[in-house]
Amino acid sequence: MNNAHLIIEDVKIATVQDAGRFGYEKFGVTINGATDMYAYMVGNKLLGNDLYEPSIEVMIFDFSITSEVDVLFCVTGCPADVIIDGSLVNQWEVQKLPAGSTLSIKNMKKGLKNYIAFAGGLDAPKILESVSLDTVTKFGKPLHNNQKIKLKKASVSLNETNADLKNFEIPKYGAPWNIHVSDGPDTHIFENELNTFFTSKYRVSPQSNHIGVRLDGPPIAHPTFKEVLSRGVAIGAVQVVPSGQPIILHRGRTLTAGYPVVGTVASTDLGLVGQARPGDEINFTYISVEEAERMYKKQLGFLI
Repeated sequence: MNNAHLIIEDVKIATVQDAGRFGYEKFGVTINGATDMYAYMVGNKLLGNDLYEPSIEVMIFDFSITSEVDVLFCVTGCPADVIIDGSLVNQWEVQKLPAGSTLSIKNMKKGLKNYIAFAGGLDAPKILESVSLDTVTKFGKPLHNNQKIKLKKASVSLNETNADLKNFEIPKYGAPWNIHVSDGPDTHIFENELNTFFTSKYRVSPQSNHIGVRLDGPPIAHPTFKEVLSRGVAIGAVQVVPSGQPIILHRGRTLTAGYPVVGTVASTDLGLVGQARPGDEINFTYISVEEAERMYKKQLGFLI
């Protein structure tokens, strides 16, 4: 039986996340999960894990952890200083954390989040088949200092990983964020405002979170603005509130809403939206649904 653990040494904001809580939306439970799904999945892929193995999501502040055993890991996400006992190591590559050594993440740049995947995965408690944090239902808890996290396997050899995998792209993190948007259910309502939406610069509001990324910029609502009948909304839906400001619904979004949806963020860009910091500039570029599908297949094809 494996009783090897990771030990949190220093943490401000970090959680254990997976791909989210699927199959429970009909009961009012939203998906949540890793905000930057691409970075999260690539880390697991490189280590030879199941793509949806739990990983640690670290948000902006310094973080450090030790291991009771030698363990392989991979740090993905926005640029940061990844350090083992004072020595810098590369992100987006499989690395080894020796037993008793300290892995630290410092000086996170051009984004909000890093993901630390460990070979074999983490043995974290699940609620409704997921370890992900849900701040609305209070499922899960943030990590805290001196907390122990159990490893599923005591050791994984390098030849069990995909450490030599090279055919993937590392996203370009940092503002200005160019986000691709295709049609939404109410795009036709904004026929006269679409030019403003696609040619203006917006700023991420400090009131943003994993539920919705609020933007400040030129209003796109017309004088006859009115709410629509409440209906289900997708992750990535760009709602327009009465003030004319857009809100990008993210992985913790409410399941229904009554504001019109001007467009839908391409799946490939949802992780970038989740990495945008308050005050960062966001620009929107229109693409067709077919082009969004091609981008998705190109980005994620190597994961299958």
